[in-house]
Amino acid sequence: MTSVWKRLQRVGKRAAKFQFVACYHELVVECTKKWQPDKLVVVWTRRNRRVCSKAHSWQPGIQNPYRGTVVWMVPENVDISVTLYRDPHVDQYEAKEWTFVIENESKGQRKVLATADVDLAHHAGPVPAPVPLRLRLKPKSVKVVHAELSLTLSGVLLREGRATDDDMQSLASLMSVKPSDVGNLDDFAESDEEEANGPGAPEARAHAPQPDPPRELKTVCEEEEGGRAQPPQAAARPSSTEDTSPAPAPPAPVS
Repeated sequence: MTSVWKRLQRVGKRAAKFQFVACYHELVVECTKKWQPDKLVVVWTRRNRRVCSKAHSWQPGIQNPYRGTVVWMVPENVDISVTLYRDPHVDQYEAKEWTFVIENESKGQRKVLATADVDLAHHAGPVPAPVPLRLRLKPKSVKVVHAELSLTLSGVLLREGRATDDDMQSLASLMSVKPSDVGNLDDFAESDEEEANGPGAPEARAHAPQPDPPRELKTVCEEEEGGRAQPPQAAARPSSTEDTSPAPAPPAPVS
């Protein structure tokens, strides 16, 4: 139901699909005196979508051992595809925030340390232009005192279209749609047509040749009738023999 309401809200709007690329340069995390992070991961996320960087070791500083950094000697790039919407009479796209999350990875488990939201609509344009950003993240753990992320963000326009087109729907919206439990009535209509036009149709059954009655049953019946008719004939034969046999000749006179 939520997806239907979103589609109704986007009727008449324009949609543009962008590819955003984030290039990480440096991450600074300052912790309390009783704890130090192990390996840090930068996650770029929105709803069910997550794009993670590689895990990097946190290196404590010389002057302040509780303030450490992660430096990418070779910049690491991560990219996402995002659909932005706008009114056809306005050039500015509607706000869509993605979140940068700093997670600590230790013994196979991750814990959120700090987050920062970035509105990608402010970095969307017809001409790609890399923008350097230095984000001050909000601590999400009592063990974190300060966190900053330096990166370069750029967006490239892939295509434009109507907001209600299927190929312009955002991936996050499609992932949130649950399969419907109601069957499609067209499937039942097609099955009815197949039954009506199939080999079991009334016209086909009317013109189909009727099978001959089984001859074995007829033969058995004839044999049974013949068996019942034989005893009277057998009984009648002795009587007819007695009636038709000639009388014995009288004895010849003796001289």
